[in-house]
Amino acid sequence: MKLSIITPCKTKDIEKIKQLATNLNRQDNKEIEWIVACNSSELDLSGLNFPVDIIKFDGDNVAKARNAAIREAHGEYLMFVDADDFLLPSTINNVIDKLKPGCLVDLKVYPTYEPVNSYFNEINQKQEFRMPNWAFRRKPEPEAEETLLNDKFHEIDKESVFERISHYLKISGKIIPKGAIWDNDILFDEENPLYDDFYFMGKVLNIINNSIEFDTFKYVKVKHNDPINDPSLSQIECDDRWNQMLNSFIKTADVINANDLKECIIIHSIKKINKYFYNAVVSNHFSSSKQSKIMDIMSGYFANIDHRLFKSVNIISRHILFNIKKNNYAKAIRQMKLIIALRYTHKILRNKGRGITRAYYEVICKKLKVNEKVIVYESFLGRNYSDSPKYIYQYSQKHYPGQFKHVWIAAKGSNVKKDLANEPNTKVVKRFGFRYMYYLGISKYQVINMRQPRWFNKKPGTVFMSTWHGTPLKHLVFDMENVASATRLYKKIFYEQSRQWDYLVTANQFSVDVFKHAFMYPEQKMIKSGYPRNDILSAPNREELSRNIKEKLGIPLDKKVILYAPTWRDDEYVDVGQYKFQLKLNIAKLREQLGDDYVMVLRTHYFITNNLDTSGFGNFVYNESSYDDISELYLISDILITDYSSVFFDYSILRRPILYYVYDYDKYASVLRGFYLDMNKDLPGPLLKTSDEVIDSIKNIDQVSTEYADKYAKFNERFSKWEDGHASERVVNMLLKNDARVKKID
Repeated sequence: MKLSIITPCKTKDIEKIKQLATNLNRQDNKEIEWIVACNSSELDLSGLNFPVDIIKFDGDNVAKARNAAIREAHGEYLMFVDADDFLLPSTINNVIDKLKPGCLVDLKVYPTYEPVNSYFNEINQKQEFRMPNWAFRRKPEPEAEETLLNDKFHEIDKESVFERISHYLKISGKIIPKGAIWDNDILFDEENPLYDDFYFMGKVLNIINNSIEFDTFKYVKVKHNDPINDPSLSQIECDDRWNQMLNSFIKTADVINANDLKECIIIHSIKKINKYFYNAVVSNHFSSSKQSKIMDIMSGYFANIDHRLFKSVNIISRHILFNIKKNNYAKAIRQMKLIIALRYTHKILRNKGRGITRAYYEVICKKLKVNEKVIVYESFLGRNYSDSPKYIYQYSQKHYPGQFKHVWIAAKGSNVKKDLANEPNTKVVKRFGFRYMYYLGISKYQVINMRQPRWFNKKPGTVFMSTWHGTPLKHLVFDMENVASATRLYKKIFYEQSRQWDYLVTANQFSVDVFKHAFMYPEQKMIKSGYPRNDILSAPNREELSRNIKEKLGIPLDKKVILYAPTWRDDEYVDVGQYKFQLKLNIAKLREQLGDDYVMVLRTHYFITNNLDTSGFGNFVYNESSYDDISELYLISDILITDYSSVFFDYSILRRPILYYVYDYDKYASVLRGFYLDMNKDLPGPLLKTSDEVIDSIKNIDQVSTEYADKYAKFNERFSKWEDGHASERVVNMLLKNDARVKKID
């Protein structure tokens, strides 16, 4: 047996390891065995074309699992592959011929946060493959643009290993001669499960002098994008992480006798400790008791390190570490806080003052007394005066007149200030400006339809209400595998932010059920009210309102209105939360065939950054993408055309026809995010793939309405039952329920 592949597997990894099994099976090599150390008896890996040995280990200690597998290995070489990682096609065949006695092989690891299913089939089936480019954050390596199946490699000298010591102290993608491990009794550190490979690879590098690295990527390391439910070892919240990290440095340095390697690892540890210490002070990580214990360990470690090795960090950091070495802990922390303050000041100056208001919030506003009579509102990051916060505000103004100071947040370039210019007891403040920070710091109530800034700290006794902004069709947060359009910490950040919400407004029971798992938000804190923004759709004077809105927009009263409201596509992003959109609907043809009776109102999603040019369509198209309140556009329209946007949930309250123009349905449903509903079965309108189908449906709209009448009725029963025009009242009553000093005026 040439090669033993070792994989630890916890119960939560069983589904992942089945995909890895398919990946390894398609390597099509008979000179391997796979040893899986699993703490569950449920794992079945039968039917593979190479030997598999599943061995049992107890608990969750990955080091124990790897050690148990090493003892059972029959191959001349050992390769460690984690359960959620993959090998590129033909990797094993390319590697087998390159294995040399006493040589360490590095498969060249490509890290990505892309989920497995976004490229799994390509890895297994294609002979040419491009690495997933994680969310535009890193430029693809030059090799990532080429065919990745060549077998070229190069030798690595000691200096190159030392230059990349952090990489070589990690086990992923390494192939090691088994004899070197057995002869020198090299095992993973079972007492240090978070940093077990540091000690193991340190001992390996101590005895192996020859290394080779492949020129192209062979190993895909899938990093975890859900640190709440599926944390990697590096993401696990652990009280003694500092202790384990420091002990791994100490223990590793003690067993290495090669002076050049020992110094290299010590220098690496000094840099690592300096970085961790900086971050710990920034985040107030230490409690007093924990701080003293960790400082004692650091001091003891530093005491045995040659002074000259501290030159690897800058002179200021060196002084801080020397104070730790001398047990001057308080002074070291003061110095680090000064460094942090200076760096923050430098950042503000470098960015021409940007960030100074945040400093104002942190230093002053967080400490201000709460004003019981201040309510802050924000809709779509301050872009407009709209959505449920608008209707909550209007209800509060009408039924609690003069009893609150209302503060609206406005983004640069928005019309919020203009829209609220004549409203009493109302102030509009610039988002992220000084007054914004001030009112966030003193407000008793915050009413926001998206997410608050990550740095926002909710004060005790205040009330934060998330109105959210739609019934979900597409998978959200913890139901999403692929968060490529957001930050890799998206799920963790969302979880932390949503823990500050006192209430979450919901439109229907379906939303309640989804938010419980998609947001991991408790049902008892949800308000089952319907959306305040939809009250206008059930208003007794809605015909009059509709006529007034049409006149304001210049829309002919004698023509019917088609509202086209497409959403953004996850794979057409240009930056975080910013997307392009291509108009696939043949507007010219719609104008030609329908222009005598209809006009079209275009309303794109606020995430879409490009301004679509509709000037060539004359008075047939009214581009109202920047119109603040889409609920008013619902009111004036006779037909809605949409795709995967949640707008149709709200629009269905009007019981008017809905058409779904889903030209990219197959791709969008299977590759991107998926849906909570079965669009073929659950929707109250037809799925249309071409512009001709859209035109035909509009020409025969009465027939379409009749055909979908039953589905429409069931849809309304499921999603619109709570929408009776009184959602604002229910929501405001909940918001103010503990405020005995306010008086409602009916």
